[in-house]
Amino acid sequence: MEASGSTVLTEKKPGRIYGPTAIKAATLFWTAPLGASAAALAEELRRLRNVDAVGIVDRDGKALGIVRTGELFGLLSKPFGREILGRMPVGELMEPSRCFEATAGLFEVANGLLDADSAEKEKFCLLVDGSGAFEGVLSAKDLSAYLAGMTREDIGLAGALQERLLVSGESVEDERFRIRAWSRAAQGVGGDFWFTRRLPDGRAFFALCDVSGKGVAASLVVAMAWGMLKAGDPSLGLCRLVGELNDVIVESFQLEKYLTGFFALYDPAGKTLEAADMGHAHALVFRGTTPKRLVARKANLPVGIEHGQRPSVALWEMDRGDTLLVYSDGLVEQESASGAEFGERRLARLAARCLERGMSIEGTIPDAFDAFRAGAPQQDDVSMLVLSVL
Repeated sequence: MEASGSTVLTEKKPGRIYGPTAIKAATLFWTAPLGASAAALAEELRRLRNVDAVGIVDRDGKALGIVRTGELFGLLSKPFGREILGRMPVGELMEPSRCFEATAGLFEVANGLLDADSAEKEKFCLLVDGSGAFEGVLSAKDLSAYLAGMTREDIGLAGALQERLLVSGESVEDERFRIRAWSRAAQGVGGDFWFTRRLPDGRAFFALCDVSGKGVAASLVVAMAWGMLKAGDPSLGLCRLVGELNDVIVESFQLEKYLTGFFALYDPAGKTLEAADMGHAHALVFRGTTPKRLVARKANLPVGIEHGQRPSVALWEMDRGDTLLVYSDGLVEQESASGAEFGERRLARLAARCLERGMSIEGTIPDAFDAFRAGAPQQDDVSMLVLSVL
């Protein structure tokens, strides 16, 4: 311990900190000996700021309990409080506290300290070394703030990684067709994603997926699924590709996470669309400006629901000038400030108007979506993918 220049308080300087351990979140490192005067402790604490609790130690530096600064000052403000505290050692004010090793993991300590069943507004625990010597006092407030900061950093990193995945999709376009997409997460990072790839035989593979849930957990599934699609070989068939993706997600997430998705191969030579709709059911084909829902004869379960699923694949004949619009449910289920739903009819009308005027669907719909929200928060991740037969 290093002396602070006072007769009662001593500050323990933390040593080198490794990894996300409990001591990393602590900001309270002051101690007082068991037999010190409570009045002297109060006087010294007045000269310090933001010291909400002090660790009480024995002669060997072993942690015994804590004294809350607020409780101490509360006693001092009472009639004859100074006189009473002048005769009282801090040991009489000390309260017991849970102890954790300073090198314990943050989440291990959080499970004990941030107990939802406790009615205490401000909770503290002692951090000690392997022999029980004082290392610091950790407050629930400091722990919550540190975890919140970690979460913000994680979300920011996950969002940056997800954005890189989306913008790294291959450009799929020639004089016969083009594929374009757009996506935006509701919380900076989410569960919607799209994927495109041009195959050596001239066909194009594309997918639009919606992972259950939002946030960092959903982004983990996004990264895994995107990586499998990137490493997989769609030319071996949609049934095999989607089936392998399904089994990996089942084994990895044990039904806690799944995704709906539209997986397709487009052959511009024959204008044929081969697709596996995995519980997605959000696809429209426009012939001219007339929309028609693209529905397979046999429905498939979402990816990640049942091990060993081998999806049914449907085949459609496209025509020159046809447009396929695949979208996520977050687009049509968005509500305005008045509670009205964006809806599929509105989407179909807007898309038809874009086609009639020669405008980009994926460039126009997002602006219309935001205008419809009129300040209402985006409720879910939104995505769309457009295949245009030129």
